[in-house]
Amino acid sequence: MWTTTLATVAERLNNAHIDWMLLGSAATALRGVSIVPGDIDIAVLAADDITHAAAVLPTPSEPPDPNLWFSTLAQPSLQWGDADERWYFGRWMINDVKVELAHIAAPDVAELLVETRSPLVWRERQTLTCHGRLIPTVPVEVQLATMMARQQHTRIAATIAHTPLDLQLLRRAITDKQSETPDLLVPEQLRRLLT
Repeated sequence: MWTTTLATVAERLNNAHIDWMLLGSAATALRGVSIVPGDIDIAVLAADDITHAAAVLPTPSEPPDPNLWFSTLAQPSLQWGDADERWYFGRWMINDVKVELAHIAAPDVAELLVETRSPLVWRERQTLTCHGRLIPTVPVEVQLATMMARQQHTRIAATIAHTPLDLQLLRRAITDKQSETPDLLVPEQLRRLLT
């Protein structure tokens, strides 16, 4: 089960003092929303945290899927991008669950409260638990703005039904996401909450 893998990853990253944050569908599911994550997505605060993670996460001698790249001690991360957005990425398969870590350097969004790429989102992290392990997690309000950009209406409705919201933080997250995605539409159920 993905929660067992998440607890294992949390224990190892926390013990190694790696600054991390759970994102994506796993963060939504951990809040009690009825979805099953396809993988576990994690942001790390510094690019070299992926190298540190490779030293503490299980790294098999043979890749679990020959069609995908996986982190090893010799090559813990892949890097791509340019000065506008630079990715540092690692991938593991732990208990048959894909775990992906990323650090995204994106100077243009440094002042925006957006998921994955903004330093501001780190100040708003929320701490949840999974099998007794502390899980630093992206704010649900920031996730909702991402869901709007991806037009995930069913997930938005399920998230609102299960999670209390900080409306001021939600307003900021939506406004900042709209600066990146000008055609972002706020669903009616969120508009009602925000008025």
